[in-house]
Amino acid sequence: MDGGARWRLAGLAIGAGLAFALTRTYLFDFAAPALALSLALGMLVGGAVTGRPAHPPGAASLRPRRVQEYVPAGAWIGTLALSAGLSAIATAYRMPERPDHEVRYFGVAAPVSLDSTRATLAVAVLLTALTIWVTVRSPRADDAWRRATVRLVANACAALFALVFTAVAFWYADEQLDWRAGGSPPWGFVLAGLGGLGLASLAHYGGVLATGGTDPTRPSGEADREADAAAVEP
Repeated sequence: MDGGARWRLAGLAIGAGLAFALTRTYLFDFAAPALALSLALGMLVGGAVTGRPAHPPGAASLRPRRVQEYVPAGAWIGTLALSAGLSAIATAYRMPERPDHEVRYFGVAAPVSLDSTRATLAVAVLLTALTIWVTVRSPRADDAWRRATVRLVANACAALFALVFTAVAFWYADEQLDWRAGGSPPWGFVLAGLGGLGLASLAHYGGVLATGGTDPTRPSGEADREADAAAVEP
């Protein structure tokens, strides 16, 4: 694991810990933004530490580059699925009490919502899309670096969604497992299972952050060399 990977994973881990701590205070609404900012900082520092390879003179690709050729299908499909899962959970079940224990000690607590979480995820998607577009359209860049960067950014966004989904699923599961308060234990087990799937997806996307974005199933530059050769054939 290189220095860039350590910074990326550190950003994810520190963000997760900070977000958990904030949910236990009156700063609940800042948990998701803190997680996203920590991950983004880890990505930026990791990229700075890794550096950008020099672009060989005269090695520019002859074919037009399309974003869909660079974005890994698993990352954007996973992001869409996790987003749909979050929406389904928040719609189908009642909102749990704030996890800061205010009700236990004071009998009341400030209302809780996922508005800041939704806003954070929406901004993350927009910034991810913009970053990918700028990277793909970069006129002077090594294509292997371009593909690795897009794969890292896309999987970082998916990891953010996976971590938020996991936390929300377990939070709602805890509420449903409390049958004395009107919860439904069977649904609680379902939600806990969904949280486990979220952890599995987080491990997958986090693994990509640890490998530096290199796709082991695709030989570096092979597809691009073939496409460029076809482009210059009479």
